Amino acid sequence: MWTLIAKDLRVLRSSILTYALMAAAMILFFSRMEMGSAFIATWSIILPFFYVGRMCYQEEVDGGLGLLRSLPVSPGAIVASKFAGGLLLTIGGSFIGIAAGGLAHWLGWFAPQGGSSLQFISLAFPLALVLVLEGLFFLVFFTWDYKRASYVMLLPLLCFLPLAFPSLFRPVVGWVVDHITVDSGYFLLGLLLASLFCYLALGLLAGRVFSRRDVG
Repeated sequence: MWTLIAKDLRVLRSSILTYALMAAAMILFFSRMEMGSAFIATWSIILPFFYVGRMCYQEEVDGGLGLLRSLPVSPGAIVASKFAGGLLLTIGGSFIGIAAGGLAHWLGWFAPQGGSSLQFISLAFPLALVLVLEGLFFLVFFTWDYKRASYVMLLPLLCFLPLAFPSLFRPVVGWVVDHITVDSGYFLLGLLLASLFCYLALGLLAGRVFSRRDVG
């Protein structure tokens, strides 16, 4: 499995560097704005999605799944390598966002408001969300193909619904904010663990589905 992960990382090495530099530049540039934390949180979702999407796109263009199925490699190992690689890239993308935000703060461009607890909230929620979305992305990819999986990338657009229907979503948003301010550390830790469990469950499901799929 580690050989497959290393293979994906080698194929993506130029894309990883390009996307990382782009994300760092965007965070540094927009950190000067009042909503600098929002840009860090947004890029902590976008960057891992870029990595995972590129990984699966390259695999499909190169016919990698068909080749791997012709080798003495189990379908479960193929799926596990993608999920493990996606997790590593997600963690790496989060560190890039934190490092860029820290550099902006050191340069005096970004002054976090709300204390460290608010910063933890602004990073923990995106990380939990992106793990679930990546798990769904991989599941659809291994069930069908990259084209259908790419539609999963549109799901974050649902986050804009509160802006379109403020009167409907304001009580919900207020309830969430009120409850995460009380023992938010335990709440967010539980949220991250739940999202990781969901990610692993989707990986197991993807492995079972892919083992029954006929890849040409």
